[in-house]
Amino acid sequence: MEYLLPNINRRIFVQGLGLISASLIFGTFGGCEQLAEAIRNRPIRRRLRVGSPEVDADIATYRQAVTLMKALPANDPRNWSKQAAIHGTAGVGFNLCQHGTPHFFSWHRAYLFYFEKICQKLTGNSHFGLPYWNWNQNPDLNPAFLDTTSVLFLARANTSVAGVSAVSTTELDPIFTDTDFYTFWQQIEGTPHNTVHTYVGDTMGGFGSAMDPIFWTHHCMIDYCWAKWNIDLGNNNTNDPAWNDTAWNYFIDADGNTAGTMTAGLTTIMPLLSYQYEHSDIGTPVAQQIIKTKADFNRLEARIKKGANIKFEIKNRISLASRTIISIGRPFTAQPKTNAGDFAGIINNDASKDHVFVSINYVQLPAESDFFVRVFINLPDANASTPVDNLHYAGSFAFFGSPMPENNMHLNMPAHKHVPKFLVNITPTLQKLKKNQQLTDKSPISVQLVAVPFLGKFENPATELLLDTVDIIVTPIIINAKDQ
Repeated sequence: MEYLLPNINRRIFVQGLGLISASLIFGTFGGCEQLAEAIRNRPIRRRLRVGSPEVDADIATYRQAVTLMKALPANDPRNWSKQAAIHGTAGVGFNLCQHGTPHFFSWHRAYLFYFEKICQKLTGNSHFGLPYWNWNQNPDLNPAFLDTTSVLFLARANTSVAGVSAVSTTELDPIFTDTDFYTFWQQIEGTPHNTVHTYVGDTMGGFGSAMDPIFWTHHCMIDYCWAKWNIDLGNNNTNDPAWNDTAWNYFIDADGNTAGTMTAGLTTIMPLLSYQYEHSDIGTPVAQQIIKTKADFNRLEARIKKGANIKFEIKNRISLASRTIISIGRPFTAQPKTNAGDFAGIINNDASKDHVFVSINYVQLPAESDFFVRVFINLPDANASTPVDNLHYAGSFAFFGSPMPENNMHLNMPAHKHVPKFLVNITPTLQKLKKNQQLTDKSPISVQLVAVPFLGKFENPATELLLDTVDIIVTPIIINAKDQ
């Protein structure tokens, strides 16, 4: 995702953006050529790995930035703890971060953007780009984060996600084939995002996760997932004004002042104009978007800024369960009064224009998040030992955080409400079962939710969860830009 932008002029990227908005993203420049040069040479966010001098230099700058932020006075909003508290505070709760909302991507992109600017200013390195941890390609934490003498070190339950299905190509590929912005973000949040947080554990698994330096590299990867889906794969974000115009005016700029108003719509063009990602694969390799001419850039920028008329549309909803108490130590089966024949047009047609999802909503987060949940279809005997290569396996999700402490339940945090809700696309599983003669049109469809402990056993196997709803929903497939 490294773009060649020869002879780009100010009109190309400022037209339709607005000078005030442009200054928020690019800062203040003396003239058109200086601005164009800044975009051509914008920072590169590189994949964390061993053996790259460029990555080693980025890690050194990041280490320096963390050291300097921790040394700032407690009343400086650029202080390490103050920056982390924008997201959440250990023992208190999530503060301003967006989880379980359509602004999961956009809010965290803005958060990273301003944090990166602070790093650049404090270190004097205007070319610094936050490195990203591609846990699909490099599941082990970079050694720089394991050095106990370094400010990048923090105690963690796990230092590798190798073997974790949520970051595997098998599990990520179906998510990246989803062309609907709303169902895509929900799957990215519930599966790789939450799982990495809770599996790494300790500080990374709780309200104060941004205190762990690995947090920022993890969220750079989440941002790269969005950028790759939006740019390389040709998918469109929603252009719903209610989404685009959502604004935040509390982020901190590089000088320690409250930044100007940032909107969700502005975040969509940041990878084109403010920073760029070093290309790496996520799952099965896909063609990289290469921009060689102004015309290429014009078309891409116009598409990204325009978005598409996408709503979270549910064409059909079938209830499986509601307001049910389940124990994490016992697999749960939900079975509606429906059979595969109700979805024959989707199951029997690889070119179907619809997807079938299981939608799982909980009333609140569990007291312990030392487990993740695997979803199976029509496998009543499924348990924590059932392998993910089983034909009936559909996907997984994990919780992130814990219930709000009782003494903070009175707090009113309108900017954020962490709702534990998840989507798992069961279309590929239904189709595989049908092709392998494990499913007929008359077969009833049941869904199994199986809790699997991260470390071999549950901290408290008697932990109970209150399911709000479990539904099968049908949503339309959005035609992406490459197919139009």
